[in-house]
Amino acid sequence: MTYDLLIAGGGINGCAIAREASLLGLSVLLVEKDDLAAHTSSASSKLIHGGLRYLETYEFRLVREALHERERMLAAAPHLIHPMAFVLPHAHSVRPWWMVRAGLYLYDLLGLGSSLPRSRALRRDDPRLAPIAHNVGGFLYWDAQVDDAALVRANAADAVANGAQVETGVAVTGAERGGMGWHVFLSDRRTIDTRAIVNATGPWVNAFLDTIRIHTTSGLRLIKGSHIVVPALWEGDHAYILQQPDRRVVFATPWRGGTMIGTTDVPVERPEDAGITSAEIDYLCAAANRYFRRQIAPADVTGTWSGIRALYDDGKDEARTITRDYVLELDTSSAPILSVFDVGPGDTVGYGATWEADRRRRLATVALGYVASSSNADSFPSAVSAAGISRAASRPALAGARCATSWWPKKSKSIHSSEERPSPQPSTPP
Repeated sequence: MTYDLLIAGGGINGCAIAREASLLGLSVLLVEKDDLAAHTSSASSKLIHGGLRYLETYEFRLVREALHERERMLAAAPHLIHPMAFVLPHAHSVRPWWMVRAGLYLYDLLGLGSSLPRSRALRRDDPRLAPIAHNVGGFLYWDAQVDDAALVRANAADAVANGAQVETGVAVTGAERGGMGWHVFLSDRRTIDTRAIVNATGPWVNAFLDTIRIHTTSGLRLIKGSHIVVPALWEGDHAYILQQPDRRVVFATPWRGGTMIGTTDVPVERPEDAGITSAEIDYLCAAANRYFRRQIAPADVTGTWSGIRALYDDGKDEARTITRDYVLELDTSSAPILSVFDVGPGDTVGYGATWEADRRRRLATVALGYVASSSNADSFPSAVSAAGISRAASRPALAGARCATSWWPKKSKSIHSSEERPSPQPSTPP
């Protein structure tokens, strides 16, 4: 059998592209060397947000798109995503009051039409500021929280329901390229033929290209984002966004009965360098202790997770200023291969703007349009056309995935997984 599309990578990008391609009528095989959402896509800050802090770097388009997609996701997947109020205390602020207020007004304006309440100032006696050690006012605005790993599985389940094959524990070990397609070697000793490849391997995007002997000049910077979980620091289902002296922001959100604090921005050399360090734990504890009455120490940490964000290197010096948008690199010197240079955990890209499945859906439609336009006219079904891509872009995200999100079969001819499993739990700190 010759597949229309082979997708390497079982994170949110790969699964969203697989879903979109299957809905367009393509024959799709997605392979993931570990498990779905095993790495970056389950190591985010669990947020669906517009990226408030990106206003400071003038990424207005990115924020506007993310806010509108946040609204669509809230409507399409309420079983996975729920609104969350964020308190921004005006303490230890490196930005004046008027600047923060103006930024929140702009955030509201860019998200015009949202079902969420608008931002507002908080008086010092507001009970949501009671956990804060300083007698200060602040602000309140709204974003959303998500089960990131479940979101990946929902996309995969929808892809399978529409005819895709999703196989875990299978890696691409090599490939031979021809004018009309690829002959691909898999780690389970199979060989398959495919008309096109999508490289959605995240931090391994360049390593995958090396494996199949494709040259790229695109730069990639690997940035580690780590999170800790501690016993709950306040009562309530609201969250906090904490400005830090280094001009970063750290989120503190409710998570499974405790408080999640994250994230960090640490450059690393390899995707395998994803473990949290004692220095990161100290940093996150200090970030929380600057604000909360209830102080914490490394000994209070009950769980951690870390992931590697693969950021397209646009030459900027600081990790926090590197673009969190995606870059699609299409190689059509022979049979097509599309590589997705993108962001990863936390932000949600902190890190949520880049984790929105609806934005991934649009990435998927653009990616498929690129691949289709590079191939022979008879290589893909007629659905993969300008009109078909346009119709796909208007579809609700995860329209039929409410039941599919909890569906994780032990055995399937389409999905191969060792066991039924819930969302990944935080690991025990080192």
